Amino acid sequence: MEEFSSTLEAISNYVIVPELALLPTFKVVQQLKSLPDFLMFPMFLALVPQVHFTSASPEVPDREIIRAMNLFITFANEAQERSQSYSDALNYASQNWVVHLSRAPFPWDKTLNHIFQVFWSRHLLSWLEQQWCLKGLRSCLDILSEGQKLAKVMPCFSSSLQRRA
Repeated sequence: MEEFSSTLEAISNYVIVPELALLPTFKVVQQLKSLPDFLMFPMFLALVPQVHFTSASPEVPDREIIRAMNLFITFANEAQERSQSYSDALNYASQNWVVHLSRAPFPWDKTLNHIFQVFWSRHLLSWLEQQWCLKGLRSCLDILSEGQKLAKVMPCFSSSLQRRA
């Protein structure tokens, strides 16, 4: 329960840079911030490995909420299964990419800049799913926060974000 509380706190304190709010990953984080606790808790439990929780509730939620929760749990189970097949190297890269990029000499060369832009704009949502399954949402938010700092200081990346808006 303490981990859930700290995750809720991390989500509520997470600040999304306005220029990045339109990217799918940050839309997911924004949606998480807007979820009521009673929906956040089953979602949290579905994505925490090897945690099983049952509860009897005196109130029966409407069918749409139950359907949405079942769909999410199915998605979460599939994501957990996919995450088990990832290599150790991919798991390491998922956890530590922002650390290594932050240590790269700045300004970055064109190749590194391009790779970061492609990852940030096309693969960040897949990374969010994988990282969440491996280390939890709080870890994702910590890494995303550092990633936002990198994206914000890159002049050509910032200008391409402004052109999209």
